Amino acid sequence: MQDKLSRRLLPFYMKLPVFWAFIILSVLGQLLWVALISQYVHIDLRWSSFGFGLGIGLGFMQGKWTSRLWQQSYLKVLKRQITFWDAKGSKLLTFYTCVALGLPVFCTILIRSFDTLVGIQSYVFGFIGAMNVALLLWVRRIPK
Repeated sequence: MQDKLSRRLLPFYMKLPVFWAFIILSVLGQLLWVALISQYVHIDLRWSSFGFGLGIGLGFMQGKWTSRLWQQSYLKVLKRQITFWDAKGSKLLTFYTCVALGLPVFCTILIRSFDTLVGIQSYVFGFIGAMNVALLLWVRRIPK
């Protein structure tokens, strides 16, 4: 096995067409979501904008963190020297991801305001899209 990471060694879900598909679906989902909720004049669309922006920021951070983890540890995992769970920072990344995505989704049970729910849906679209953009940028730097 090589000592340098190449795109050929990455799994299917880390291939460029898969990232492009997730990014396009996230943007398309957000556009359709905004088109749907804009039909209701009583909904404040600022919550959607705020949620989408926050999702983009936190999702990009998660994607950069994941790419650093993969850059440092993926070859060791392939060589079965470690598991990803044993890689430096993997437990904290998992906790961050669970809180960043799980907490807003769980809060939908507790929140009774439809405006806030609109923002949470936009947050999820922004998070997923930005995470995939960060990972795409990293994979493009890896030699074929």
